[in-house]
Amino acid sequence: MTNPDLSCSPTQLTRKQRELYEREQLILDTAQIILQQEGLHSLTMERVAAEIEYSKGTVYNHFTSKEEIISAISCRCVTNLIEMFSRAKNYSASHRERIAAIGIAHSLYALLHPAELQNMQIIKSAAVREKIPEEKQLELLQLEQQITGIVLEIINDAIRDGDIPAGQPFVPDSILLGLWSMGYGSNLLHLSGIPFDRLGMQQPLEMTWVNSHKLLDSYQWQPLSSEFDIYELREKLCSELYAEEIKQLENNSVDPAPGAPTNTMK
Repeated sequence: MTNPDLSCSPTQLTRKQRELYEREQLILDTAQIILQQEGLHSLTMERVAAEIEYSKGTVYNHFTSKEEIISAISCRCVTNLIEMFSRAKNYSASHRERIAAIGIAHSLYALLHPAELQNMQIIKSAAVREKIPEEKQLELLQLEQQITGIVLEIINDAIRDGDIPAGQPFVPDSILLGLWSMGYGSNLLHLSGIPFDRLGMQQPLEMTWVNSHKLLDSYQWQPLSSEFDIYELREKLCSELYAEEIKQLENNSVDPAPGAPTNTMK
């Protein structure tokens, strides 16, 4: 069976392709639930087939192994992040605002799709990755290159336009890795359930917002955070770029975590 071209919008597919696409998404959604609720050991092709009430052969027509399913979930996650990051890249504002919007996008996605973020940890395991076909590993790598490329483009725009003073070594890489490790680590800490308030600490997502601006200030990225209100900026970016994601958070059955980006928090 030939899988549909997922680079197209589902509305651009033929009826047969749309059916295949919808079945593939059902497989991925089902596998994601199993991973989230029961862990990797419970994810099998037989279990997925039973849950979606299709034959095992039908599942194998889409994916060759559970590791390939995990890879596909990760590709879907990164693809969605690319769309959110692209809004920040194309935003008509200062480069400092554009890079700040990247951090908001990452936190919002983690809040809305915590299981997908945890899945990204699973695929980093060598035991899982080595069982994924090489072409599928390349597909994920190319998507990851797109997402880091978006961030590097914003940083290089800031260097080109003089928002970041010249002469500092390794600036693009160090800013990218600093923001990446800070955001990724804080999102995982948020999902850990650690009672930070009982430990006398601020929530990780809130401190990421503060510390990311301190990192940018350390490179003298203009304008410095002392020249504007970082919380007013967060409210503006949420409203102008991520209103739909904020609405989804507000419609969730549970309240957003303290420090979560919302259009009402100051």
